[in-house]
Amino acid sequence: MEKAGRVVVWLATALLGLLVGVASALEVDGALERDREYRASPVCASAPVTASECVWEQSFSVRDSDTNTGERGKEPAATLLLPDGTPWDVAFRNTGPVLSQMRPGDAVVGVVWRGDIVEVRDAGGRQQTAYGPSEWPADRLGGALAFISFGLIALAGSVWSIVKSGDRRHERAAAMVRWHGVALGATALLTLWAQANNDWPLWAIGAIWGPIALVLLATMVVSAIAALRSTVEGGGPAAGPSARRDPAPPPPPPAGEGQVAPARRGLPREYRMSRRRRIELTAVLAAKTAVLMLALWLEDTPPLWLQVGLSALVLPLVITCIVRTPQCATVVDSTGIRIRGMIRTQRVAWEDVQEIRAEPLRGSDGGLAPRTLVYIYLTGGRRKILRHLDDKDYDVDREVAVLDVARAVRRRRSGAVPDAPDAAVA
Repeated sequence: MEKAGRVVVWLATALLGLLVGVASALEVDGALERDREYRASPVCASAPVTASECVWEQSFSVRDSDTNTGERGKEPAATLLLPDGTPWDVAFRNTGPVLSQMRPGDAVVGVVWRGDIVEVRDAGGRQQTAYGPSEWPADRLGGALAFISFGLIALAGSVWSIVKSGDRRHERAAAMVRWHGVALGATALLTLWAQANNDWPLWAIGAIWGPIALVLLATMVVSAIAALRSTVEGGGPAAGPSARRDPAPPPPPPAGEGQVAPARRGLPREYRMSRRRRIELTAVLAAKTAVLMLALWLEDTPPLWLQVGLSALVLPLVITCIVRTPQCATVVDSTGIRIRGMIRTQRVAWEDVQEIRAEPLRGSDGGLAPRTLVYIYLTGGRRKILRHLDDKDYDVDREVAVLDVARAVRRRRSGAVPDAPDAAVA
């Protein structure tokens, strides 16, 4: 019931986002036309008495201004005074660069068009007001890209979950699709924010967001296919002959609960990162990525190609790490060891395993990183780490003892290989 409720919320949110995106897209033409009319308007010969199609620059003095930062529902605003003392209230979309520097008594110039102040200028620059036509096309185009991309992808993922309800593999793949829709919408909004703050032309929105969207879509497809081909926590094996021959074992409980990795004391065994650690690492990764992106886009020094290139590289990598980490594991069974990583799965036969050893991680303070890791040493002196078999979630000494007995048994035997006996565990 809880899962069904989440899917319904996703479906409703996707439909709402799609509706907002379509409404924004329908307004793009009108916004572009209004911007063209404003730019083509002639200069008024004299101060207009009524709303006029011509443009007039009027001198004002500032009576008061307020950015209304942190006050919900209130726009940044200012009150300007004409030379005869008549007040004129002006609302802004954001706080700067002119409004944030306004002080009572400052002299400014207001650009009047169709009876409204559409732009305010001072010695430091210019800023469109809430009635300014020049930013409308970008706002609506950015809104259309953000909400339509999110709405379509999230809607597809929600419908997928409903159609394939009860199939854990399909539900996980559908969830990855939905979250990639969130990423597409978020990157569109970030692109709009960068375009508005750097005064880039309208085409920059598509030029920046387009490549990022293509990379995210490719990442979405790869992640969904990987989810369909892999096992899921608490679910059955993935479809296919190989999966039927080697069914996935149940997920291991943490060692802190006083139990060994699997629900029994022999093979097969599966080692995964606990949910709590995944949440902690995801939070740290998201925070550091946000700081990096803010520093990258707020600084004026990096060239545009570097900002766009790093964004297109970092964001998909972060998303890939988030969606693939729950699937990474070390699976040990009678045939050998499978180490499932972010991209590929490594298979090691018992005949190639010379030693299994727990070793301390140098420099670890026991925070997010474990203190002890487990390695297998192979023929030729090579070694491989057994992913997620560490002292954070498991009793390392106990698990190494079980695996070492299993290794010795498999190396002595040939032909049919039974599981390690329960007596192997002390």
